[in-house]
Amino acid sequence: MKYLYKTIIVLTVVFTSCSISSPSDYNPEQPAEGDDGSAITGTGDIINCLFIENNATYIDIDEEDTITSISDLKVDDVFTSTTFGKENYRDELPLLISTSISNLELNTALPTFFETPTYVGAFGTSPSKDWYTNSNWFLIDPSTKTYNYNENEAIKITGEITNDITLFADKQYLLVGQVFVKEGSTVTIEAGTVIFGSGRTGGTEPGVLIINRGAKILAEGTPDKPIVFTSTKPVGQRDRGDWGGLVLLGRAPNNKGDDVTIEGIDATGGNGQYGGNDPHDNSGTLKFVRIEYAGIALSPGNEINTLTLGSIGDQTQIDHIITSFAGDDAYEWFGGNVNLHHIVAYNTLDDDFDTDAGYSGNVQFAYVLRNELAADISGSKCFESTTSKNAGATPITSCTFSNVTAVGSLYLADGSEMYDPQFQNGIKASNFSNITLTNSIVLGCPIGAQNY
Repeated sequence: MKYLYKTIIVLTVVFTSCSISSPSDYNPEQPAEGDDGSAITGTGDIINCLFIENNATYIDIDEEDTITSISDLKVDDVFTSTTFGKENYRDELPLLISTSISNLELNTALPTFFETPTYVGAFGTSPSKDWYTNSNWFLIDPSTKTYNYNENEAIKITGEITNDITLFADKQYLLVGQVFVKEGSTVTIEAGTVIFGSGRTGGTEPGVLIINRGAKILAEGTPDKPIVFTSTKPVGQRDRGDWGGLVLLGRAPNNKGDDVTIEGIDATGGNGQYGGNDPHDNSGTLKFVRIEYAGIALSPGNEINTLTLGSIGDQTQIDHIITSFAGDDAYEWFGGNVNLHHIVAYNTLDDDFDTDAGYSGNVQFAYVLRNELAADISGSKCFESTTSKNAGATPITSCTFSNVTAVGSLYLADGSEMYDPQFQNGIKASNFSNITLTNSIVLGCPIGAQNY
């Protein structure tokens, strides 16, 4: 498949009171300086972001909604290596923001959750200690990582968990089928523990850990002792979709109802449902966690994502999460208002960040690195944001992402002239979604921003 967009700019325009043209209206010619190239609608915002296409014109959107071309900047100045985060390369810096990018104002008018940004994108001029890039946790490409799964020693976890349990780092665990943690029960996972997921075989569903409403997961890894959910297969045989994933369900508001069955899960006996009216619901803690080779499409429109968050409230703590080789979406939110920071999506098949059903939380410091030959038939995006097919559904999706660096397929395909054309957008949002993307960099996407 030829690289069809090599000379065009990925452009962006402010969503507020505007719209983005459909693909059939998209003009692949490089716009003149100061020309946004599109007419627009929708309720979302793209503020103070830089959308880049390989060594073309650079478009900056500032707070005055004017567009400026930064024509003397090249991608090589801001993106130095695709080996960042791999074994022996964890201290490489992918972006040199402050020294390479000028004339890009920062948006500091953010909700109280956010740190006041001092740079654009996920990383500053040197790796912040908050990313712990030299740690055991920051391994975004685990393809050569050995876990030594032992089928005879692994403790199998199946069915329903009705009491508090603790998983210890000196043992191996295997999720077999759909494992439900029932209301009132807590799963505590010791730092350094590795949990394996079984594959889908015959009539057996893939291994999935589902934290029901009213249950909790306490998974607090450390930079040196991360908690890992991964495949049972050895190096060289692992692949996306080797097992199901991790699902958290809560009682925060969404716009689908109070008792909604999460997609991809067989819900019986109160299992697998999300929804309620408590924005401060607490489903526990995920810190310094890696989730690898998870996510599987069970049928069209019925998928298990690597990390699924259904109506999760803002008392839940989720930070320092890496998803690698997702077989569907890396992260998907269905309503709720949980806040996340320092998250990575590496080599995702479908969407990296999918916000739906009234999600109204915040995310800061996020890194996306795509694979030029990996995309889903549904059309993959770095961001997909919807609210509901019902225009009157409330709450609407109204989330804010700040300090994101998203590296799309076209940048990585430069030189080889090969990429999967199913990869489509930096961000694609419905007219009823009020997503905000700010202080961020998106590069290498065929279309920067687009409305449904």
